[in-house]
Amino acid sequence: LEKLGPSSLIKQIIDDWFELIHSVAPILHRGHFLERLENGDAKRDFGFCGLVVSLCAATVVSLKRRSSAQYGSITIERCLEAIKENQLLESKNSFSLEWCQTKYNLGIALGAGRGLDDPSGFRFMSEAAMGVKYLLYYELPAMSLVSQQLLKRLFWLIFSGLCSVEMFGRPCIGLLTPQDNIQALRPLDMTDRDLDLNRVSPGERWHGDTMSYVPGLNHLSNLFLLWRSSQQLPNNNISGLQEHIALVQRALDELPAELCWRGGLSRPPRSNFGTDVQVANLYITQLHIRSNLLEQLELLAKGQSDLTASQNILSQRQSIVEDLLEILSHMPRETLEANGHSLVPKIRDIGAALLDEVRMTDGSQLANEQARTDLRRLLEKLEKLDFRPEFSRSGLGS
Repeated sequence: LEKLGPSSLIKQIIDDWFELIHSVAPILHRGHFLERLENGDAKRDFGFCGLVVSLCAATVVSLKRRSSAQYGSITIERCLEAIKENQLLESKNSFSLEWCQTKYNLGIALGAGRGLDDPSGFRFMSEAAMGVKYLLYYELPAMSLVSQQLLKRLFWLIFSGLCSVEMFGRPCIGLLTPQDNIQALRPLDMTDRDLDLNRVSPGERWHGDTMSYVPGLNHLSNLFLLWRSSQQLPNNNISGLQEHIALVQRALDELPAELCWRGGLSRPPRSNFGTDVQVANLYITQLHIRSNLLEQLELLAKGQSDLTASQNILSQRQSIVEDLLEILSHMPRETLEANGHSLVPKIRDIGAALLDEVRMTDGSQLANEQARTDLRRLLEKLEKLDFRPEFSRSGLGS
């Protein structure tokens, strides 16, 4: 770790991860992690050292604007070099939660830093899925309560990530099978204090000690379960896709108050920055899934010359874009950026569908002026959010 960067900077990066990112990726127990770090486990335990480095990699890539201003020489490339040079991910005869967490962090980092087509990112995420699946079926009963719950949370995060990758047309390794008991795999609604009261510092207040972010994760999983169900429909099934679009649209109706979109209104009593980050994640993901299903529906409607369905699709797409612009307009940039770079491809994908609509009608009397206006507004929001430090340094902006 000393070679990676100053201990004070590494601590800052880790603190930023727990303060800003933990709510959408609650796969570490902060008390356990910091205790091991303070006890010097990273100097003795290669596996834990690899986890620390992978957390740094995920943080510097997720928080690009903050990384460019504050993290200096600690980059994803330097993190990967440190892991390779010190052989921190040497293969073992058995899997561990720590190994899976490290692989997941590296997969997320490379996906955000190098793009979805990076082979190393594909391998890391696939290995994480493989390890989690093995642990759930062979090691779960022997694990502590903390490890069991973190493992189940990691399972659904990987599932959601793989579904997102598949929505962008990329290949992925399957994780959920018909034989899996979904309810048994659900993590419990527990805070860090619930998981292990003895490992929570009594003199240090941290939001995850008293706030559980599992409900948000479970609702996110439900959205992707609906998308996965829609992909198992028979071909040319317009009614099935329409039904799933409606199900996705209603999927967030039963959210707890702290996870409901409030349109810029004041927070409910139990909400905080972390729940605001989850709100952005949930609603933008829902809009992206609906947009993805609409594109599939549009292909079927064109093939069957269904004009009524085509007009309905245009109306629904406009509604999705307007809702997205509403969220992007009212959510502070810091809240959106705390979701890492995962929101940017979703926003861009929704914009791409709108761009196709504008191109198809451009130059005709039927051109949708509102669609062009919305596209222009969406591009302005995307440019501010899609921060690219490599372009910023060269004066090219976002």
